[in-house]
Amino acid sequence: MFEASKIIHSNSDWITLVLVFIFSVLTLLKVVFKDRLAQVTTVFISKKYFLTYYNKGKSTIFNGFQVSLFTVQLLVISLLLYLVNSHFHFQQIPLDFKSYLHIFFLVGFYFSIHYLIGLLLAFLFNFKDVYSVFVYQKLNYFNNLILWLLPFLILTIYISAYQYLLLNITIYLFIILALLRYSLILKNNKKLIFNNLFYFILYLCTLEIAPLIIILKLTI
Repeated sequence: MFEASKIIHSNSDWITLVLVFIFSVLTLLKVVFKDRLAQVTTVFISKKYFLTYYNKGKSTIFNGFQVSLFTVQLLVISLLLYLVNSHFHFQQIPLDFKSYLHIFFLVGFYFSIHYLIGLLLAFLFNFKDVYSVFVYQKLNYFNNLILWLLPFLILTIYISAYQYLLLNITIYLFIILALLRYSLILKNNKKLIFNNLFYFILYLCTLEIAPLIIILKLTI
């Protein structure tokens, strides 16, 4: 129970620097994209963000706002995976900043390959528009997930007396929000899915189920 607390405490300096960088990026986004950032934090409970920004020349995921939040995603999810591994020991690796960077690049590589394979399939089977909708919604729901998760991650790091409990709460919160994310995507696109059922099943098996099976095989 106390091992994770000791590990986190011994690595608090560089973890603090990572969090400072995350909040620097979020502060910059709040200054430059104030309304957009505020709306993306509510996509789990409101469709206003999608109605405002999709199909208005801002639906691309390659812009300053999306790339900055994607960087925050990678930093936060990598930090969560680092803390989870420090407690559960899925992989026997040194628990230091180099290990965190290793996780960061692996997570970035995974998401990049995930997107590129999906894009290739979309071109091959001519469902680019469908894929574009899914990617845009998945990305922004995940932005919301990360922003909601971040305060719990900070509490886990700095409240030493309850780090074990808070880490478990953070993990369960991540799972619940991830399931909510998928259910909302399915709900929002049920007509689109039923009209393109073959492509959806292909996408689901190739880019959602298969990677999870591979990760489980590598870690268990």
